[in-house]
Amino acid sequence: MISSIPAVQPASACEHERAPLPSRWRWSLVVAVNNDSVLSNTLLASPVIGERCQVIAKRGFPCAGQAYNSGLADAQHDVVVFAHQDVYLPQDWLTNLECALAQLSIDDPNWGVLGAFGVTKKHPVELLGYCYSTGLKRVLGAPFAKPILARSLDEMVLVVRRSSRLAFDERLPGFHLYGTDICLEAEARGISSYVVSAFCIHNANGIRYLPADFWRAYFYLRRKRWRALPVTTCCTTITKWCLPVAQRVAVELTHRLRRPDVGVRCDEMSALYRHVMQMEQGRCPGTAALATPRSGSDDASVRPLKKADHVGA
Repeated sequence: MISSIPAVQPASACEHERAPLPSRWRWSLVVAVNNDSVLSNTLLASPVIGERCQVIAKRGFPCAGQAYNSGLADAQHDVVVFAHQDVYLPQDWLTNLECALAQLSIDDPNWGVLGAFGVTKKHPVELLGYCYSTGLKRVLGAPFAKPILARSLDEMVLVVRRSSRLAFDERLPGFHLYGTDICLEAEARGISSYVVSAFCIHNANGIRYLPADFWRAYFYLRRKRWRALPVTTCCTTITKWCLPVAQRVAVELTHRLRRPDVGVRCDEMSALYRHVMQMEQGRCPGTAALATPRSGSDDASVRPLKKADHVGA
């Protein structure tokens, strides 16, 4: 449960009017698909998808790297969004992404990767972002004003510039930790990654333990990024000595015994969005919209990282 979030006042949806984007700028959306029903009911139900968005669906690939690189090759626009099929992007998501891009055009036009949730680059590391997880049955974080430097990003939503020439590792097995890997690749090239305040809903079934495919990706990344370790992700920390693995296994054994309650996927995304908005207005009276950034500290939604957290649920 997120706690100790400072009370702040709503700000305008975009404070970065010095560098507006073209009013009709276009973007590409890449999604790896293995369930067309979930895709139709969630991602493709997002109100941001319209004539400005090129949708690229990839099916039948054995890993995220191959699927996403294929989508990247097909993308017609510089801004390419990679989203899970079970992510819902409300209208304010695009507005707030535009705000973040406008701010970065001033502060860091050569940015590499953006995400809706991630781990800060500063020490001690902290989780940062703003989203709702059906699996966790709660809102994570709170809105914040400006993009904040991140070392790793959750894979539910990633944004990449084609012109950065970044690509995904096609040897990384499965569909886990590729957000961390591409951030580390950007870091190795001297390119920064950021968490941006762009509210979305991860409409996933909850999990009680991380699957074997996750640990295969973990140990692959541990070998590949040995010199960059330790690296904290939204699920665990990759280290040379694997102590966090033992800690995570201990937590998951407890979960198997106690069988904690987890959330399930929702079929009515617009209704869920309205419900979450009402909850947020109750938590923060006066908030005009879910994804409206708040003024004040850029770290308004930062909180200490807990080892048992699993944002990807």
